[in-house]
Amino acid sequence: MSDRSEPWEGSAPPAKESIGRSPSDSTRGVTWRQATLAKFEEHRRAWDRNEAVRELYGRWYGRVKQELPSIKPWVEIGSGPGFARQFIPEMELTDIVRAPWHDREVSADALPFEAQSIGALVLFDVLHHLPAPGRFWGEAARVLKQGGRVVLCEPYVSPLSYPVYKFFHEEDLKMQADPLADGGQSGDDPFDSNQAIPTLLFERRRAELERRFPTLRVKSVERLAGPSYPVSGGFSRGPLVPPLLWRWLVAVEDRLPQALFRLIGFRLLAVVEKVS
Repeated sequence: MSDRSEPWEGSAPPAKESIGRSPSDSTRGVTWRQATLAKFEEHRRAWDRNEAVRELYGRWYGRVKQELPSIKPWVEIGSGPGFARQFIPEMELTDIVRAPWHDREVSADALPFEAQSIGALVLFDVLHHLPAPGRFWGEAARVLKQGGRVVLCEPYVSPLSYPVYKFFHEEDLKMQADPLADGGQSGDDPFDSNQAIPTLLFERRRAELERRFPTLRVKSVERLAGPSYPVSGGFSRGPLVPPLLWRWLVAVEDRLPQALFRLIGFRLLAVVEKVS
């Protein structure tokens, strides 16, 4: 693991401090780096133990890949445990805390890429962790090529998922937050979060996103994954039901109309495209 930030390339803007999570933080920075790397390893061990989680994430990464444009390169922001390598091997993996499986260290609100040089940015369970989501969207508008995309897979707050995320999940859920804030949405720990951010952005503030960043357009928003997701046990425990019963639940969800996931969905897949 390298504590060195990657150099800025070409005409990229000069480095600026990442709000609340600068890689240059001293003692406190070392502490959260160590904790973050330990969390990555914990998730990798849980991944190996839980076949249901592997199957769900494989499905979701498959949907992400379907939405990627032919334009390259593709870069994942906040790759964490690095699961994307199994499903989209040609994609560059990055994170604010670099692990051995990452290609470089990158802060989402200060991307080290030239203007109009990137084909796609992938955020998988990342947007709701960013302390400055508004700054990320400004950077995305800058670095994407015309026709490039941001593809996101994030938590979705539905009537069914709300109590689960609010009362049984370790991450915060605050429905009064500003999903386009330029700072202050989370603290020093890269795992600090607000699970409401993606739902607030794409269901309540979508028009504002497009007004503030006029070269970006929301191409699609899809709700995914009903109760099969929490029943999988996630990364904190094993499946809550036997494998055959869990697969039956997944099969039932596969036959449900997409509109129903507004009520029962736990995940959101959004595609934002750069236009002229």
